[in-house]
Amino acid sequence: MTLTTAPNLQIAEHSCPDCAQPFRRITGFIHRDDAPYAVFYASCHHHDGNDVLLDAVFGTWDRDDHSDHVTFGCRIGPAPGQPGPAVQLMPAAASFGPEPLFGRRLTTDEAAGHPRLDDFRELVQHVLSTNTVIAAHLAAAPQP
Repeated sequence: MTLTTAPNLQIAEHSCPDCAQPFRRITGFIHRDDAPYAVFYASCHHHDGNDVLLDAVFGTWDRDDHSDHVTFGCRIGPAPGQPGPAVQLMPAAASFGPEPLFGRRLTTDEAAGHPRLDDFRELVQHVLSTNTVIAAHLAAAPQP
């Protein structure tokens, strides 16, 4: 099974509601074996060094019903004792409003025990290895 990113990525500039600093949000569709599989939102912040808050929504994409959607969240960035960026589970879609698209938003504990955790890990690895905007953000020198 092969993951691919749809070519129509969206990149938008936003202001962080916590620190008021500008950040970029990359939104993209992930396909598995050429079929719609998940949507991801990668918010490239400058909090404790350069970090990325990544949310991924899994579910059915051929209808407007979002009742089977489940959302995972993580932070990717500097972590004590890690030589490079670390991936840490976080509450899903915490910086988004109550949009039904996100379906069930998993807490950190729920995500850690969820049957789709391996799917999320695979998606995160795919995004990190293929998205040059995110890679450049994580590799850049932290902003003051």
